[in-house]
Amino acid sequence: MAITQLPPEALHRTIDPKWLKFKSTDELTPLDSIIGQNRALEALELGLEIDADGYNIFVTGHPGTGRTTILKKLLCDLAAKCGVPDDWCYVYNFIDPDQPQAINLPAGEGFHFRQRMQQMVETMQLELRRAFASKDYQKQREALTQEFKNKKNALMEAMNQQAQKLGLFVQQSPMGFQTLVIRDGKPIDPETYNALPAAEKRKITRAIQKMEGAINNTLQQLAGLDMEAQKKLNQFSQDTADFIVKKYVNEVKRHYKKYDLVLNYLDAAGKDIALNIVLFLDGEGPEESEGETPEDSVADRDHTFYKYQVNVVVDNSRLEGAPVIHETNPTFINLLGRIEKRPVSGGYVTDFTMIKAGSLMKANGGFLMMEADEVLRNPYVYEALKRSLRNREARIEEISELSGMMSIVSLKPAAVPLKVKLVLIGWNHIYHELAHYDDDFTKVFKIRADFDYETESTPETLHQYAQFFKKVIDEEGLPSFDREAVTELLRYAHRIAGDQQRLSLEFGQLVRMIEQGAFWARKGGGKKVGGEHVRKAISAYERRHSLYNDKMKDHIKDNIVNINVSGQRIGEINALSVMGVGDFSFGSPNRITAKTFIGNEDLVNIERKAGLTGPIHDKGSYILEGFFYSVFGEHEPVSFSASLAFEQNYGHIDGDSASSTELYALLSSLARVPIKQGIAVTGSVNQNGEVQAIGGVNEKIEGFFEVCRLKGLTGEQGVMIPKSNAGDLLLKDEVREAVRAGQFHIWTVESIADGVELLMGVPAGERDEKGFFPPDTIYGKVIDHMDEFILRQKAYNHRLDLMHKKRTGGTKSKPKDKEKSPKKKDKTGKKG
Repeated sequence: MAITQLPPEALHRTIDPKWLKFKSTDELTPLDSIIGQNRALEALELGLEIDADGYNIFVTGHPGTGRTTILKKLLCDLAAKCGVPDDWCYVYNFIDPDQPQAINLPAGEGFHFRQRMQQMVETMQLELRRAFASKDYQKQREALTQEFKNKKNALMEAMNQQAQKLGLFVQQSPMGFQTLVIRDGKPIDPETYNALPAAEKRKITRAIQKMEGAINNTLQQLAGLDMEAQKKLNQFSQDTADFIVKKYVNEVKRHYKKYDLVLNYLDAAGKDIALNIVLFLDGEGPEESEGETPEDSVADRDHTFYKYQVNVVVDNSRLEGAPVIHETNPTFINLLGRIEKRPVSGGYVTDFTMIKAGSLMKANGGFLMMEADEVLRNPYVYEALKRSLRNREARIEEISELSGMMSIVSLKPAAVPLKVKLVLIGWNHIYHELAHYDDDFTKVFKIRADFDYETESTPETLHQYAQFFKKVIDEEGLPSFDREAVTELLRYAHRIAGDQQRLSLEFGQLVRMIEQGAFWARKGGGKKVGGEHVRKAISAYERRHSLYNDKMKDHIKDNIVNINVSGQRIGEINALSVMGVGDFSFGSPNRITAKTFIGNEDLVNIERKAGLTGPIHDKGSYILEGFFYSVFGEHEPVSFSASLAFEQNYGHIDGDSASSTELYALLSSLARVPIKQGIAVTGSVNQNGEVQAIGGVNEKIEGFFEVCRLKGLTGEQGVMIPKSNAGDLLLKDEVREAVRAGQFHIWTVESIADGVELLMGVPAGERDEKGFFPPDTIYGKVIDHMDEFILRQKAYNHRLDLMHKKRTGGTKSKPKDKEKSPKKKDKTGKKG
C-alpha cells in the first residue's frame, strides 16, 4: 500500500538561515538585474534588435510579474542609445487647403521654425505698414499720381481747345460732359438758339456732333489713363511689398537650405503674402459681417494670419534618445490623433492649426507600449493600428468617417512616414485568439515574449529576492527588514507559487506585503520590520478578503450546510474545492453522495443534468465510467445505475479534482462499506485508477482544517491528496502544529486502491490467478453486488414473463400469415 503520512517538516518550505547571510536588509545592495525571465528577455532583445517589418512584440504573462516595469527599462535603455527622431509639423497647403502638408525637421527645429515664421509675419506686418506710410513711398506714389493727373489735364485742355474752335464749351458735371454753344463768351439760352437761322442751327449741330466724338475719344483716353495709373500704382505697391516680403522670406530660408519641403513652403507662403498685402496693412482686420457675433469677429481677427502659422504636432526637443510612449488609454483619438473644431456663427470649422498628433505619431522613431485588451476594447483601434504598421505611415483620420457618420469638416492631413516598434502586453488567451482568428496578426507581431510566473528556488535566487526587497524598501523609503521578515516574505513567495521548489515571480503581491508589513511595524513603533509584522500583514490581508469564507464556515458550524467530520457513512464523502473572490482564494469542503441501484443506464451526474458543470468536470465523470470498465469489465459485466450529487451546491462546478472523490463514493455505495467522514479527499483520476495532481492543494487542506477545528478535532481527521502534490504543500503554521500534535493528518496516495484502504479500512483487492477478487475486499464486494443486481434484474424479468403468460393464457399471440402476393414492379421493371 503506497500511502504516506506526511510529517510536519514536509508541509512547508524550510529556508536555511545560512542562505541569508545578513541580519537586515541594510546590509544588502538593491537588485540591479531581472530575476527568472531569461526566456522573455531573449525574445525581447531579438524583437527589439531586428530592424525589419513585422518585428513587433506581443508580451504575454501574468500581471504583477514585472512585465511593464521590465519592458520600460529595456526600452528606455535601448532608446537612450538611439538618435532623437525628427520633429513633425503641419503647415497650410496653398494648393489644396483641405490637405495640410507635413514637414519634418531635426529635433527641436520645429519649435524654431514656428517661432521664425511667427516673427517673420509680425515683422512683415510692421515693415509693410511702415513702408507704405513712409514719406518716400507717399512721394513716389504722389509723383505717379501727378504724372497721370497731368496727362489727364492735357487731354482735357486739348478737348476744351477743340470745343473753343468750334464755338462750344464742354461743361463737366457728376452726370458726365455737357456741350454748350457759346456766343460772345457766354452760353446761349434756348430762346436765342431758337431764334437763330436754320443754316446756323445746322452748323451748330454739326459742331456738336463733331465735339461729341472728340468727347468720347477723350473719355476713352481718360479711362485708359486711369487704368494705367492704377496699374502702375498697384505695381509700385506690389514691388514695394515684394521687396519686403522677399527680404524676410529669404532671411528664414537662410536657415533651411537643406530642407526642400521648407523652402517650397516658404516660396508658396511668400507669394500668398504678397497677394494678400491688404491683410497686413489693415490694422482693424475684417469687418463684422451680417449675422456674425462679436466673438466670431474676434476669432476671425485672431485667425487672420493662420495660413502662415506652423503647427508642431511632434516636438522631440526635450528627448535625449528615441521616444518611449506608454499609452494607457488607446482610444482611436489618443492613438491616431484628432482634428479639433472651433465654433463660428453657430457652426464648427477647423483648419490645420487644430491638428493634434496621437501616441502613434509621437512614438515615431521609437517605441510604443499598450495593453492588448485596451486596444481591442476600443472600436476601430486594432484595425487602424495594423493598417498603420502595414502601410508604414501615421495618418490622422476622423473617426466619424470610419464609422460612416458625416464629418463636420473634411480635412485630410498628409500622412507621416512611420517607423515604430510596437509592444502589446496581454494575457496568453488574447494572443492565441488573435493568432487563430486574425490572419495578419502573426505577420505584424512576429515576436512573442512570454513572461514566466515562477522561478526555481535556490540559494542564489533567494538572495536575489532579498535584494529585490531591498530595492523596494529604498525606493519607497520604508524601514529595513530583519532576516526573519525576509524569510517570511520568501515563504510567502513560495506560497503564491504553490510549490516548495519554486518562487512566485508575481512581484506585485510581494510588494504589497512589503508595504503593509512596514505599516504594521510603524504602527507598533518599531524601527525595523520583523517577521511578526509580515505575518500580521498576511493575516490582515486574508481577514479583509475572508468575509464570504467566514460566512460559509459559520453555515457549516451551525449545520445549515451539512458537513460531517466524524463517523462513517456509505456513499458519502467530503470533497474539497477552491473558491475565488477577486485575487483571494480559499478552500471549502463539499459533501458528495453516491447512490447505486439496479439498471444498466449511464452514470447520472445530477449537477450535469442541472447544467451546473463545466466541460472539464464532465470529462472527469466520463472517466469514472472508463475506470469501472477497465477494472471490472474484462471479466464481469458492469451492470448498475448510479447517481452522484454535490449536496447543497447551487453554483457552477468545473475541474476534475473531485473525480477521485466521486469514485470513492461510488465504490462505497456499490461495496456497501462506509467511508470515514473525518478524511476529506482531493485528486483527479485516470481510467487506470491512478490519482493525479490538482491545484489549490494548500487552500483545500486549510479549508477542511478550519471546519474540523470548528466542529472539534478528534485526532483522526485529515486530508488525502495525490502524492504528486506533496511538493506543493506550504501550509499555515496552525495546520502544521496540529499535525505535529497528532490532531490532524495529511496523507498522500498514488492510486484509487491506496485511497480505498485508507478511507474504508478494507483493501481494494487484487485479482487472484483465476481472475477473481477476494470476497473480503472492496473490489470483491463491488462485483458481488453487481452480480446481485444482475440476479435481481433476471428475477424481476422472470416475474414479468410469468405475469404476462398468466394474463395471456399461457400462449403467445402469433401474427397472422399475410396472403402471399407477387412483389410489385417499379417503373423500371425491377421488383420492389
